[in-house]
Amino acid sequence: MKKTKRIIKMVSNPKAIFGIIISLGGIYWAFKDFQFHEFGNSIQKVNYIYLLLATFFLWGSVWLRALRWRWLFKINGLPTTVSLYRAELMGYFGNNVLPLRLGELMRAYLIGREWNLSKNYVFGTVVLERILDALTLVFFSFLLIIFYPLEESVREYIILGGGITSISILILLVILHHIKTIQGNHKILNILKQMIDGMLSISKGSLLPVAVVSILIWSIYYLDVYLLQCAFGFDLSFAQVLMILVLSSLVLAIPSAPGMIGTFHASVKYTMVDLFGFAPHDGNSFAIFLHAYGYILLTLLGAYYFMKNQFHASAIQTILDKD
Repeated sequence: MKKTKRIIKMVSNPKAIFGIIISLGGIYWAFKDFQFHEFGNSIQKVNYIYLLLATFFLWGSVWLRALRWRWLFKINGLPTTVSLYRAELMGYFGNNVLPLRLGELMRAYLIGREWNLSKNYVFGTVVLERILDALTLVFFSFLLIIFYPLEESVREYIILGGGITSISILILLVILHHIKTIQGNHKILNILKQMIDGMLSISKGSLLPVAVVSILIWSIYYLDVYLLQCAFGFDLSFAQVLMILVLSSLVLAIPSAPGMIGTFHASVKYTMVDLFGFAPHDGNSFAIFLHAYGYILLTLLGAYYFMKNQFHASAIQTILDKD
């Protein structure tokens, strides 16, 4: 009974409800005229060699994310890359099945618990990870502007998004530096300072390898999209694959149901149909395929470690109460 109440409390959170409404709108827009038997026809033609290659690279990208995360900790010898790899997968699981992107808080909680570290400090390193991802996405976005003749509205959207992201990160760093200088022993201030220690944990010597690995991680994401469109029988250009990656990643900033359901599909359909001129059934089928591929694989792997670590609903509620 208590578990049921905890689940109801999580789902009934206003932020979660708003995300679900946005996702339902995305699903309606993407699939209002779609005949789902067309997806069955499309999936029968998939080349599984490309699919297996994409799966190998996706698995490798999780290891690279764990390695990069390890470099963000100033503590020698811990946590280990293997431990961070497990936490990364459980984070994907949490983001894909729980509201409010709780997977990010989950993995900070797990690493803090396993290695007896401040969970606020670990969460700060998670935030830093996401900042690195945002900056790398900005880099890939500007590559897209260089290599692809975008419609003016799309170009302006990407430039505006990249500019706002960069300026926001700069302002955030200034604010964090200011908070670090504040004297006092208030509980909230101490929590913020622990998080900031994690967010500013990267050493000067790690800057270059972290930047290189960040670009490598997103290059693998690009390669995955390329291999999956090959598996589907398409022949998209370098810039078109890059556009799918960029636009489908930008929707991360939009509130949604767990796993970006609806928002991701709407983004890929818009790119394939409205920008590239594909038939609607091809665009919709590829959106389902692209989303299901990553969602199913990462959720199953994360669920395995989730159950192995005996992570209970009470712990999830503890995380939610701190959110």
